[in-house]
Amino acid sequence: MRELKAFFFFGSSSGYGAICFLRMLTVMLFFLGVASCKEKPEEKASANTMVQEEIRNINWNEVDQYPLFETCDETAAKEVRKACFEKTFVRYLYAGMEDQQVIMHGTIEDTLYVRFLISGTGRISVAEIEQKEKWEKHVPGLDSIMEVSLRKMPGLHPALKRNIPVSTKYRLPIVLQSAVPSSGRTHQNPF
Repeated sequence: MRELKAFFFFGSSSGYGAICFLRMLTVMLFFLGVASCKEKPEEKASANTMVQEEIRNINWNEVDQYPLFETCDETAAKEVRKACFEKTFVRYLYAGMEDQQVIMHGTIEDTLYVRFLISGTGRISVAEIEQKEKWEKHVPGLDSIMEVSLRKMPGLHPALKRNIPVSTKYRLPIVLQSAVPSSGRTHQNPF
């Protein structure tokens, strides 16, 4: 038993051996801990490189899925879904504009371009009316007319990029036509 105590330095009379043993044990445990917790920098660099490469390969100008109305088939091909969205959007926009009493000044047969913003929640708003000043003198309150039409639209699922809802902008043509009846007054529904 005495030999066993001497082996672990507890049996020495001075106690110096026990202190040396504890110091050596502490140093060994410290180095083992440091060696085992050390991250491998090449693995971290490799993961960062892969992430950066993936980000570079993403086409940020295109969405994976276009916004969809309930009437559009979400299982159809991407271009078919895009065409369905655009046709349905324009149909609802024109229907909403025709419901309003629009008074035009002068005879117009032209196309104006409107940029619409569809938020990540599916809310639609007018982002910009190109050449707005030109159209405002012919169709006063054009933005408010469009905003009222947009509020009447049914629910819309937003565009998706990597299965995450994203905001998108669309530039769509709006054809304006007015006819002057025999009374000389401009037709009220130019859409």
